[in-house]
Amino acid sequence: MRWCLAALALLVCLGAAPAPQPPVWVIADDDTEITLFATVHALPPDLDWLSTEAARRLDRADTLVLETLIPDDRAAFAATLQRLGTSAALPPLAERLPADLLSRLQASAAALGLPLALFETMHPWLIAVSIGEATLASVGVVSANGVEPALLARSSAPREGLETPEQQLGYFANLSVEDQLAMLDSTLAEVAGAREDIDRLIGLWQRGAVDAIAAEFAGEANASPALREALLAGRNRRWAEQLDARMARPGRIFVAVGAAHFGGEDGLLSELAARGWPAREIAAPALAFSPALP
Repeated sequence: MRWCLAALALLVCLGAAPAPQPPVWVIADDDTEITLFATVHALPPDLDWLSTEAARRLDRADTLVLETLIPDDRAAFAATLQRLGTSAALPPLAERLPADLLSRLQASAAALGLPLALFETMHPWLIAVSIGEATLASVGVVSANGVEPALLARSSAPREGLETPEQQLGYFANLSVEDQLAMLDSTLAEVAGAREDIDRLIGLWQRGAVDAIAAEFAGEANASPALREALLAGRNRRWAEQLDARMARPGRIFVAVGAAHFGGEDGLLSELAARGWPAREIAAPALAFSPALP
């Protein structure tokens, strides 16, 4: 399940050499235009990813929609994370992790410079997220350089989230212990080859090859259908329903969500098409497209 580490970042990028810029997709009627942009949540510095067409659509949007909006009150967010992801009543790691998994966690934590004691009060899903973030940071990839901060800094439009931060954390927290352990197992398996895996995936993202990204995940996702449903498929359906409803109101909306959500039979593009909104891809450089809008 090499897709877990990528899904934790919902695709991340390494390497800052000149490269293609990701496309946008558009669904529109006479008075509503929704631009869809596939994001990565953590990036290295100095990567040129925002095409002229994506920037033009972002700048004229009435609303910027992201997966979620992290509140300015970071202390409140941290409290929510602690409530859902930790418990002082948990048994010691040695009692709740299989011996092989514990041994691999010890090795990865040591390699990343993290004390094992850090994880003693964490549920397995939060251990996986923490290892994933530390792995990305170790190869120069951080959320401060991600797509969302750049979009928020550029756009002055009102912002909305498809989910609340608590909903997002809840997807992990509500997984069974077995699926949380599967998530941790997969994340640890990917630590050593993270650079190669992410380099390959980012090449697909920059070319807009979302079906190929979905295929990367699909080959191993069956090992934990519940994890895939919680993190990808179920969310795609709910987002498509929200966007379908949004098409009833006029305006220009720029929607930016993780690239792992776009492709495949249960991806966001397929879910929108099933609701009568097939998306048109507009690759960089821009193609002419101008729906009738007021």
